[in-house]
Amino acid sequence: MFNYKYFPRKIYIEKRCLDYSFTRRIVKNANQIPVEIISNSQELLQNLQDSKDIIGEGKKYLLIAKQEGRFVKSCPCTPGYIGCNYYIINLILNCPIDCSYCILQDYLSNPVITVFANLKDLWMELDIFLSKRRQKYLRIGTGELGDSLVLDHITENSKDLITFFRKKRKAFLELKTKSVEIKNILNLEPVENIVISWSLNSFKIAKEEENAAPPVEERIKAAKLISEKGFQVGFHFDPLIRYPGWEKDYAEVIKMVLKTIKSTRISWISLGSLRFPSSLKTIIKNRFPRTKIIYDEFIKGKDGKFRYFKPLRLELYQKIIDLIKTWGGGEIPLYFCMESEEIWGKVVDWKPRGKKDVENFLSPWD
Repeated sequence: MFNYKYFPRKIYIEKRCLDYSFTRRIVKNANQIPVEIISNSQELLQNLQDSKDIIGEGKKYLLIAKQEGRFVKSCPCTPGYIGCNYYIINLILNCPIDCSYCILQDYLSNPVITVFANLKDLWMELDIFLSKRRQKYLRIGTGELGDSLVLDHITENSKDLITFFRKKRKAFLELKTKSVEIKNILNLEPVENIVISWSLNSFKIAKEEENAAPPVEERIKAAKLISEKGFQVGFHFDPLIRYPGWEKDYAEVIKMVLKTIKSTRISWISLGSLRFPSSLKTIIKNRFPRTKIIYDEFIKGKDGKFRYFKPLRLELYQKIIDLIKTWGGGEIPLYFCMESEEIWGKVVDWKPRGKKDVENFLSPWD
């Protein structure tokens, strides 16, 4: 159980990051993996240019770099759809798990798995950011541009983040993952403002489209252990994908989740359907020629991304929500990721006026 540890083929370190304690920690935890010092990341990118699959090749290497920009940003969501006022911490870029549908294939220009070593700058930035919002409930997470835990046996980021946010009770930290790297968290005392959440899909989609990810059953087992430790957990069924038999397959997963984990330990479940820009469709066709997920009844949405035709999305969401309510008792907060006001109104009979409404709905202290 839980034997899914990722180790890079080689670690590259920007010369200016050599003196960071975080850099030394990674080298120590990486089990004598070869290390090369480089002047900047452009050297590494040039070495990958001749690869037939630069995205796949980049996943084999780990780069320790310095974050030059801001660590903390507002989640970009997508134009024309309702967000949830979520904030993201850009601590890791890219992911060794290779999901066919992953937007990072198109979104990030650097395909190498990158971790930022200047953590003191992160803590200073977070202190300033959170001090300006002392009276405001806040949801913030690290799983937007890279998996929160898949590298945790090397980085130990979870320990640092939970220790920091343990004292910031107005902020609710979410660590979102497809991995089962929970050892570090299980050694910590639980705290009410930390949520460990898992991205889930049907067994079929996980097996065929989420390459190098642990099976769904293992993720649910990990969530059970975390919830029994005393932490809150969350789940993200995103992207939901249609195919022959999807209703039965998703029912199996939802039943397993809600029979395994007490509803009172689940902070939220989010839902989102498969969506992609045309540029990502081209990447998927080239990298995953056997996939069928991009061939269905799609229409271009207000944000330029292709989505399932609206009646198909409505059917998808309604059946999934009915299953969650059947097995979860209707008490688990549910929300949509990047959906329209119309979808909210027709499926859950509530139209949030904007991201503030969704944020307030998900607040555990309101």
